[in-house]
Amino acid sequence: MQDARNLIRYAGLRKDRDILQFDCALSYGLVEYLRILEMLKEYDWSPRRCIPHGGHQLSLNIAAGLGLGGNESYPGVFPPFGGFSDGYAIEDGYVRLPDIPGVGFEAKSDLIQLLRSVSGN
Repeated sequence: MQDARNLIRYAGLRKDRDILQFDCALSYGLVEYLRILEMLKEYDWSPRRCIPHGGHQLSLNIAAGLGLGGNESYPGVFPPFGGFSDGYAIEDGYVRLPDIPGVGFEAKSDLIQLLRSVSGN
């Protein structure tokens, strides 16, 4: 959050046109991302100016759940972590979230298979 605040204070960013792309996973997860959004509110930035970087299920779910401006995604990169749940195609630049609880790992067959193999389940 401190780095994000320094960007807002000193980088000359414009809240009416600049996009903020903090990576949710590399920004210490959902709790710290929420702190960033709270700080942005203090500086009158809309959460719609936030489009998380990362291209993974966590960022996609955070963007949808918090009503952010979108999510940067690159579905064919970094398998099995990148991309979307099985059977969910990109249509007109949008993808639907799976109707399951959690982040959606279980709906990515290659990812859940890997996670189960390393966990022993």
